[in-house]
Amino acid sequence: MKKTSTLLLFVLSMSVASAQDTLTSAQMREDFNYMMEQYEHIHPNPTWSLGEESYSELKQQTLAQLDHPMTQLDFWRIIARWNQHFDGHTHVGWPTIPPMPAGMIAFPPKSIVQYRNNKLFFSAYEAMPDSLQGCEILAINGHPSAEIIDSIMPYVSHESEAHINNVILRSLYWFYQAFYGYSSQMEFLYRTTDGENTVLLDRRALYTWLVQVGDVGEIGGEGVRDCPWHFSIFPEQGVALFEFNTCGPNDKFPQFDSVVAACIDSVNHYGINHLFVDISHNGGGNDAFCKRFLCHLDGLPDTVAAMDMTDTEMGTVANPEEKRVKMSFTPKHPLYGGKLYFIQSQFTYSAAIFLVNLAKQYRLGTVIGEETGGLTTTFTRHNLISLPNSGLTFYCSDKQFRHIGTTGLRGVLPDIPLEIGYKYLFRSFTPEELQQMIKMSNQKR
Repeated sequence: MKKTSTLLLFVLSMSVASAQDTLTSAQMREDFNYMMEQYEHIHPNPTWSLGEESYSELKQQTLAQLDHPMTQLDFWRIIARWNQHFDGHTHVGWPTIPPMPAGMIAFPPKSIVQYRNNKLFFSAYEAMPDSLQGCEILAINGHPSAEIIDSIMPYVSHESEAHINNVILRSLYWFYQAFYGYSSQMEFLYRTTDGENTVLLDRRALYTWLVQVGDVGEIGGEGVRDCPWHFSIFPEQGVALFEFNTCGPNDKFPQFDSVVAACIDSVNHYGINHLFVDISHNGGGNDAFCKRFLCHLDGLPDTVAAMDMTDTEMGTVANPEEKRVKMSFTPKHPLYGGKLYFIQSQFTYSAAIFLVNLAKQYRLGTVIGEETGGLTTTFTRHNLISLPNSGLTFYCSDKQFRHIGTTGLRGVLPDIPLEIGYKYLFRSFTPEELQQMIKMSNQKR
């Protein structure tokens, strides 16, 4: 479940084919067969998302597509489709196709795309290659730009084009989390004066740039999604909101502790008895952040069962080691003794699911929202496997967690259903909306 959350850099590659990039059908089939053999040997549950019959059919369909020579990039396009059938930490790495565009190693996503006249364009940013600046983006991962814009616009306030542009950018990460599952690569199709071309980037880097800086919070104000953690106190309405937007980065534990402690201290100071923990757009990270959060809360047993673990590295593939993982929580001061509410959505994944599942199992508070996007079966650890002919890298998990009290086949279900979707990706919940949730919770009782 833990993922390294050091800053992910943008690494973009132009899809310019050359003779040395070309692979024969035999080479590609050898690579694909080798990848799947390693996957079936190392992974704790290879067919978990497809079932054995569909898994076998998809393998044969993939092999049938590898019937003619193609470039490394075209080969990657085919086998990378398996990413959506793997777990969140198992995937095919993207190709390294020379030459690397100058100045394209790292820059903020706010400088990549511009929205104008209902279209998307590469911006005229100083680090952007001249060949890309101002070019219209026709599609992302094969999804036409017009459809992407149409799916987002119902949730845009249309304050200004600058606001719409920011909404478009902030939605890209979650758009692909929802529609493309675990596939981390994004392929931009764009128009040039000479025709059409493609460029690749890592979707996860978009979100990493949005969660680098922490925020202590404010009284009566509005939280922001582009901070990792933020809290707002509304004394007159008797509610408080802690926006827990990510479980990372790993070097921010002290800052995280201080933000949580400041939130609870403020809640106690104002005598607020209703604290909402919003993980509706938390994509996960290091589950230690969840443990540290729980350490600040009152009413937990000293030791709680957290999940069942299957580990092929510690055991064998035929008989992997299985054990129940228990976690101890040492409460820190100040403690909160009021009522807790957890808000989740289809955009809640990985380590964030660990937190909300414990909330349900140990009745720490009411869970409100949608079924989580991620399942209560999660995987971790990477085994780096180099494919012999193409040079592509395959990353394969060898440890599986199943959260206690679940089958692992679904996400965490809310106590009180509430549609979240994209509506709250671009703004915080208002105190009035939080008060309405309290009423819904009271009525359910």
